[in-house]
Amino acid sequence: MAVDLIYKDLRKIQLTEEKTRLLTKINRDFYSDISAVQWKTDDMSNGEVQNVKIIATQIYLLREKKIILAALSKARGGRPELRNMLDEEKNLFDSIFDILMKSRKGSIYGVEK
Repeated sequence: MAVDLIYKDLRKIQLTEEKTRLLTKINRDFYSDISAVQWKTDDMSNGEVQNVKIIATQIYLLREKKIILAALSKARGGRPELRNMLDEEKNLFDSIFDILMKSRKGSIYGVEK
């Protein structure tokens, strides 16, 4: 895969993630594909490798924030949209939701009335 194509694809995903509050649909193998790209750096300059890593990290951070907010919404009784969540992200969502619910049981929410 050509470096400029990788960069353009990642940049498109990044811009789409920035524009919406919901998780956007991305390739189910996104994270493993990114890892594979970072190992194939023979035909990439140091600057190109850094740009790919920066954009991939920004995409992750945008999605991470949306996942945390979705877990918080669910803990508060909401029904967040989880359709475009990847398997790795679902694990994060479930872990955060579990922590929130355990924390609530140990706080004023856990006190019987």
